[in-house]
Amino acid sequence: MPGPSFTTSGLNNKLLIKEYACCINWLEDVLHVLDKKVVADFFTTLWNSWNNCNNFIFWGKEDDARVVLERAKTFSNEFRIHNLVNNSLISSAPACQKWKKPPRGFVKVNFNVVVAQNRTGYRMVIRDGDGFVIGGGGGFKNEELIRQSAEIYAFVESVKLARTMNISKALFETDCTYLANRVNKCDSDIIIMGTRIKEIFNSMDMFGSVSICWTSHNCNKVANFICKDAIKDSCNQTFVMDYPENIHALVINDSINRVDLFRSFFQKK
Repeated sequence: MPGPSFTTSGLNNKLLIKEYACCINWLEDVLHVLDKKVVADFFTTLWNSWNNCNNFIFWGKEDDARVVLERAKTFSNEFRIHNLVNNSLISSAPACQKWKKPPRGFVKVNFNVVVAQNRTGYRMVIRDGDGFVIGGGGGFKNEELIRQSAEIYAFVESVKLARTMNISKALFETDCTYLANRVNKCDSDIIIMGTRIKEIFNSMDMFGSVSICWTSHNCNKVANFICKDAIKDSCNQTFVMDYPENIHALVINDSINRVDLFRSFFQKK
């Protein structure tokens, strides 16, 4: 049903010809195209189609073809009315996302983890308030951890590295929403994983000030990049300011982006 609705409403099949590994990725693209009103109609139509399919499988019944057609026509008409004049539910305009400076006196620790090929790779990058890399490292485990456990493992290793560098004020950044929320709500979290995170966070007594926050995947590019190398190269390493050349370009690119940002700001002033 969504196919005829899309094509008759002027989308020229562009949401149907692309291949998607997961249905959720297709739905995300839909949200980038349709506005709020049409999205509600669209999901209602999908839900009705799903129920109709289940009724046929489990009960041997399905809605009359005319009912299905009327629902598709309603969706098509709503799309014509709303989508051409209103903004999409999720803006398709690319947002400028990059590494941001930490508060004065803090260093920022970006960490990430990759689980693939029956192995788990983790990496972390430590930068000062001016964006200079002052340390980093990572490694891999010859086992495929579940995603949540892998993120916690990377967090623990990042804390250990920050300790060895005698960092007093640290801001840990991760693109894992689950981990950031669990740490920030650890006082009220009673599940086993939450209790484990609370123990880790309470053990960071050597820090004068410490916090953890979520950041976009695009703001964690350096850690994401070298994290994949941990699995590919099967290596464990730490480094200070003499960081490997393969991450130099990413660090420089972040610095250039910040310079451009400051330049545009002062031009507006």
